[in-house]
Amino acid sequence: MKDFEHYNATSVEQAVSLLGQYGETARVIAGGQDILFRMKKYIVTPTVLINLKTIPGLNKIRHEKNVGLRIGPLVTLSEIASSGEVQTNYQALAQAAHVVASPQIRNFGTIGGNLCQDVWCWYLQDGFSCWKSGGSFCDLAGGDSSIYGSVMGGHLCLANHPSDLAPALVALDASIHIASPRGPRQVSAADFFPGHIWVGSRLQCHILQPDEIISEIEIPFRSARSTYIKFAYRKSWDFAVASVAAVATGKQAECDDLRLVFGGVATHPFRSVDAENFLRGKKIDETTASQASEVALANARPLKMNQYKVDLAKTLARRALVAVAN
Repeated sequence: MKDFEHYNATSVEQAVSLLGQYGETARVIAGGQDILFRMKKYIVTPTVLINLKTIPGLNKIRHEKNVGLRIGPLVTLSEIASSGEVQTNYQALAQAAHVVASPQIRNFGTIGGNLCQDVWCWYLQDGFSCWKSGGSFCDLAGGDSSIYGSVMGGHLCLANHPSDLAPALVALDASIHIASPRGPRQVSAADFFPGHIWVGSRLQCHILQPDEIISEIEIPFRSARSTYIKFAYRKSWDFAVASVAAVATGKQAECDDLRLVFGGVATHPFRSVDAENFLRGKKIDETTASQASEVALANARPLKMNQYKVDLAKTLARRALVAVAN
């Protein structure tokens, strides 16, 4: 690990000011489990680390009547998983937080860090010269894509998005509040994760500029049933090979509104509007859920070694749809 300067930010304004001052040579740290791993592997070599955990007020979960849930970016995954409010009204998010890694990691890991983490492709970790490390080729295209490869295509980097919470937040119609030196802005969770894009010299899977941070996550309240189902080789200890978040409103078995969002299969949380439209006005049972899962993955383009993820994702989608219909 290379030497770096360390700042304890005392306010959001100071944090984004420091990021603006140091530009792309600076990174933020909260739980530290993503950034420190990458610094030790020399995947990233920042000269400045800005600590966000010293900023008061960013570690709260608040429920506001007629608004919904407001979650600070420093709230830990354990706090989200154990929150009575989240468990009662935003089940998919509680379930997603509960299956991230191990209890020790959930105790330190934050929702902001989970959303902004980089991909965990083994070619990147092992020092291959891929797009994200300065090369001009994605090794997943012809290499071992069995776990980390997208089955829904992608641009440049073909690694699937690693966050468990991201599909749940997209399905729950969450908004991401962003702070920057230019003032606050707000985007939908879906727009926050566009797939791999260049931001300055960084190829990343979220839209934050180098001088921006998440200041809050907002989830509107709806009387809805939701669930999150994940498959990983070592249960929750691993990243999702495939996962599904489903949110439904209306009478049981008949949904007025439905959202179906996949994790682990694309470079972003993949929402299947086609499957949602297919089920609109229909009774959800094993048959229609199975048909909808086929519609959802109809345009899949698996790589050399991950065809099985398509069938796996269909099975998870069917189970999630049946769960929210009952």
